[in-house]
Amino acid sequence: MDERWQAISLSVRRALPCAVATLVFGLMTILYVTGERPLYDAILERWGIQPFDFAFLDTDTVMSAVRCLRQGVDVFVVNPCDVLGRVYDYSPLWLLLAKLPVTDAWTMPAGFVVDAAFLLSLWLLPVARGRAECGLLLLGLLSPGVVFAVERGNNDLVLFVLAVIAATLVCRTPRLRLVGYAAALLAGLLKYYPMLLMILAFRERPGRFWAVTAASVVVALLFLAVMGHDLMRALRLIPVGPWFSDMFGSSTAAGGLAALFGWPAFVRHGVQAAMTLTAVACGLWIGMAPRIAAALDRLTEAERMFLLAGSALILACFFTAQNIGYRVTHLVLVLPALTALWRLDRHFVWPLATGAAVALLWSQGWGYVPRETWTSAAAGLGIWLLRETLWWGLVTLLIALTVSLSARSTMGRIMLRHRAA
Repeated sequence: MDERWQAISLSVRRALPCAVATLVFGLMTILYVTGERPLYDAILERWGIQPFDFAFLDTDTVMSAVRCLRQGVDVFVVNPCDVLGRVYDYSPLWLLLAKLPVTDAWTMPAGFVVDAAFLLSLWLLPVARGRAECGLLLLGLLSPGVVFAVERGNNDLVLFVLAVIAATLVCRTPRLRLVGYAAALLAGLLKYYPMLLMILAFRERPGRFWAVTAASVVVALLFLAVMGHDLMRALRLIPVGPWFSDMFGSSTAAGGLAALFGWPAFVRHGVQAAMTLTAVACGLWIGMAPRIAAALDRLTEAERMFLLAGSALILACFFTAQNIGYRVTHLVLVLPALTALWRLDRHFVWPLATGAAVALLWSQGWGYVPRETWTSAAAGLGIWLLRETLWWGLVTLLIALTVSLSARSTMGRIMLRHRAA
């Protein structure tokens, strides 16, 4: 009987995140398509999200560029097809969709496909260890950051799905692992920063690792040869936002402090560099601690791979650019492992890390932005400082976990032995 109830409990915990997220999406969709926009908009505003005139605005960013490109418009210069007039600043690889007869009518179905793929991918997440862990995962999935990404149909959800595929398949047979690495490489070509997902290949033996690396380099070089010119133009268009908003990244804290105290640019860059070096140094030191390795050994292989994939995505986007709030969605990938570590290893760092991840997923709903009066809004500024503290603390731990997982991988062990020799 106990085994039967354990099996039922396991099935419920596996299905619940996907089922609840899909149910909420379905209810919001019903409100939208039945004309209940006032209620739909009011719910999103209470959730901490500012709704636009229509759903899937970010899906239309790509679709509008494709439509204009089909009309012969250089979308890296001007994009009159976009409702906000936004020029195209994504990977030129997305523009291959111009081979298809894309019209305005494609935006809504495309947005639904992106969201449906994201919701289905939740089924592949490592199963929560217990009811509390399942509740924390659900809390993360229903956070403003995730809902924002889903409502906008943002293409970071595509990267999330590819990361889930990669983390799932690298736990399977050698052939399926190759498919997983291909998914990770595709994610990198679609939006650059996910290229760090290729760290998953560290689990391979040297011959296979170098073959995967060589194949990835060849594909990347072909991409540069064919689309390098447009890639450079897109990179120059990557937006930079205000320091006191929902955007996050390694430059945000230094930029905000510089605005507050009137520091010149070189001081701001120096502070950012110092904070980055400190986080990396602390992460390396903590990551080599035996206690961390022992804790990670108690996780399942799937939990470790999802933790590594999620950490890679968060670290890559955090240190390369400012990121709009929806990108916190990638923290969902690390939640199963963090909650499991909380249960398995009674060290105080794991509840702190889990709490920080959930809090950051919900940070868009904090109301931390002081708006026009932030200099006199002590509470708003204090919440902003808290958010930045949580980001740097969690990022330092994710560096440590990435270091530990990489050092204990097949390639990591070989490299450390060679260094010792």
